[in-house]
Amino acid sequence: MSYQPPGPPPPPPPSPAGPSRGRRTTVIIVAVVLAVVLLCCVGVAGGGFLLYRTVSAATEPARDATTAHFDALSAGDYAGAYQRLCQDRRDTLSETEYVRQESAAGQIAGYDIVGVNVSTTNGRTSGTVTVEVTYDGGAQRQEAVRLVEENGEWRVCQ
Repeated sequence: MSYQPPGPPPPPPPSPAGPSRGRRTTVIIVAVVLAVVLLCCVGVAGGGFLLYRTVSAATEPARDATTAHFDALSAGDYAGAYQRLCQDRRDTLSETEYVRQESAAGQIAGYDIVGVNVSTTNGRTSGTVTVEVTYDGGAQRQEAVRLVEENGEWRVCQ
């Protein structure tokens, strides 16, 4: 007669109380991971929105001042555009000379603002607005318009 080893033990009977402890742990871990991922997404979206609002609040006044200046130039209101210049520029250039220079440059048919950069260095806030200008006749030119903030108001200083 030969000896036969015993077979594997029978599987445990199913628990009448529900899923096994291991499966419940897995479900809890997955739920926690999903909650963390959701919180991260909400945080990134909120942070992105706040960053957009902060940058927009810093650049919009410079953009608006440039738009007002080029609207005046486009309308042929050179005297109005002169009044939007910074004090340093108005001190070195008379209104008559400015009007002569701008009218000699040609009539602006349109313009697009393609970039705005604002910075503060040593307590002085300044900016550069990049503008693509189209003149009557179709000639185009890209200008980097320098601006400074004087007494809380943005002024073109080129």
